[in-house]
Amino acid sequence: MREVARRLGIAVERVGLLRWAELAAVLDGGALPGDLHARVPQADSPPLPDAFRLADGQVVVAAEHGEGRGDGVRGVSAGRVVGTVWDGTGPRPKDAVLVVRTLDPALAPLLPGLTGLVAQTGSPLSHLAVLAREYGLPAVVGATDAVRRFPPGSRLTVDGTAGDVRLGDAS
Repeated sequence: MREVARRLGIAVERVGLLRWAELAAVLDGGALPGDLHARVPQADSPPLPDAFRLADGQVVVAAEHGEGRGDGVRGVSAGRVVGTVWDGTGPRPKDAVLVVRTLDPALAPLLPGLTGLVAQTGSPLSHLAVLAREYGLPAVVGATDAVRRFPPGSRLTVDGTAGDVRLGDAS
């Protein structure tokens, strides 16, 4: 990537903003696309919402809230644990419950040694949910606004069997 960026005279981060056809054309001597510097890197764009709304206000996928069960929507890997919220940055607590926006497959190496897993989005068939079951790691997906509601360092109870996530020790 650095060599390509050097040859094109652009920052390394900008190489990823080129489409494959554009990259091939530029490497064959073509000009850079005129709008390249106006393109926004994905990391600089705001995150997608947990639920999308139609023009008339209807929700495409409704956010579900467990009635009397706490905030979780769906348990994807059975078990009940209490641990310390960790967002994947900084030192990992010994009883870390990883709380994330999405179940990104790149998080797979973090699973060993975790106590639990909570995600704002995802499904029981997502790659990370399947791996959580393989590791016997209690996991819940669809926990609306979990990243904001469960700050790093707070205590959290995760019940992957019932699909329940609660602040504190709910045992």
